[in-house]
Amino acid sequence: MRKILILTASFGDGHNAAARSVRQALELAEPEASVEVLDLFDSTYGRLNRFFMKAYRGVVRYAPALWSRLYSGFDNPALFQRQLRRLGKLREAMGVLLQQKQPDVIVSTYPVYSHLIAALFGEELNRPFRLITVITDSISVCSAWYLAPGDFFVVADEPTAEVLRQGGVAAEQIKTLGFPVSPAFARERPAPLARPGTGQPPKVLYVINTGKPLAGRSLDQLLRIKGLQLTITTGRSAPLKTKLERRLRDFGQRVRVYGWTDEMPELLMSHHLLIGKAGGALVHEAMAARCPMIINQVIPGQEEGNARLVETLGGGAVAAKQDVANLVEQAFDGNARLWQQWRNNLERASQPDSALRVADLILSQFPPAPHECGVRPAPCSPKTGKGLRSFRRPPPEQEARALARVLAGALRLYCAAEQVAWAPKSSRAELVWLRS
Repeated sequence: MRKILILTASFGDGHNAAARSVRQALELAEPEASVEVLDLFDSTYGRLNRFFMKAYRGVVRYAPALWSRLYSGFDNPALFQRQLRRLGKLREAMGVLLQQKQPDVIVSTYPVYSHLIAALFGEELNRPFRLITVITDSISVCSAWYLAPGDFFVVADEPTAEVLRQGGVAAEQIKTLGFPVSPAFARERPAPLARPGTGQPPKVLYVINTGKPLAGRSLDQLLRIKGLQLTITTGRSAPLKTKLERRLRDFGQRVRVYGWTDEMPELLMSHHLLIGKAGGALVHEAMAARCPMIINQVIPGQEEGNARLVETLGGGAVAAKQDVANLVEQAFDGNARLWQQWRNNLERASQPDSALRVADLILSQFPPAPHECGVRPAPCSPKTGKGLRSFRRPPPEQEARALARVLAGALRLYCAAEQVAWAPKSSRAELVWLRS
């Protein structure tokens, strides 16, 4: 049986979204293959990882300038490698996982994993499996994505491919297949939306993510636009969904509020315009649905390239929060000329079958099936020709404390920016907020 292991991480939605889409495409293309998606950070660190995720979201939400400085550190190879050396427990967990699973192909949607594999195997030829990295950022790509060896690097677009070529990646290793979005985008599509105007009210999808408390004012301004129909998604925040339903109930059928939903492809393909942050998954899903987008938030670093891509393609606009409603009105004014221009541009750039193309690349890494050439040989080391699956176990380390030190360094920077006192206590860290 063909065994495929997809490694992801929950630091941002794009990594998990890409992993899910690739799995769905593989299950469609090769139902008999064994496909598993795993977040090794979560399975290794558990509660500590979930705490670290909350810290990441807090910094991104309340201190984006600080996150920009931290992100630039990840783009420093020497600093990045120094941090990786502290992840001994994660590296050991990777070795154990590969011994247990013995995958034929590993697909990574998070940059750390290829470095862990390089630490375990050394030279590229010593790997008894193929390694494919799916890069979930566009244009503003951290070098950590491609500095570790791999067989192929999947990128969303040509500008991102050029970044990798400039970074020294061989052209034949770069596959410009698009960001892997749900295969649902490539299935039978609904009838194209009529141009908004007489007889066709404009339908806007507002995806609320980071910065939720600031959404109320934007919603009020949007609902002042005559005839506009608004669909809102609140993610996994049930309290926010309840609050908005109560607040907006007087608008009746003009407003629909969803919580977390797996119907994003259907929602995007049935709305004229999307409002949301410049996350890699959301931007490319909008492109796949040919749904123009107004970006109302850009996380410094990894999302800057996504926003630049939308503007470069002419598929929407980036707006300050106070300008969102004005941009929506401009898009639909004058028989929706601007909206139609955005839509036409996305028609040319859309790649709804991207996940299926990534699946084809993955499946092409396997030797011919048994019915084509007899018994399939066991995966082996190309260097020795032996069917070995040996892993160099790293020395034991106190990984929880090491990762806590990494987090502590980030929090110290945050405290300095926010004028907060840092009070370490034993092996734990507490923040003491100073009253002015």
